Amino acid sequence: MEYHQEHLVRMANQIAGGVPSREDVAGQVSHHMQQFWTPEMLKELSEIAVNTPDCIDAEVHAALAAL
Repeated sequence: MEYHQEHLVRMANQIAGGVPSREDVAGQVSHHMQQFWTPEMLKELSEIAVNTPDCIDAEVHAALAAL
């Protein structure tokens, strides 16, 4: 994985780990990504999730599915 891809994964996993309420983590992550991530970032993270799913937290996978 390239540095840029690793950075996207790290950011997404940090967002999921840092949400203030542990209720509906995927929904909070999805909302954050819709607000602050570009379509290109989301597309690239989705491709990473398909190709190397083990590097992405379950909450991030759920957030991507909710987008």
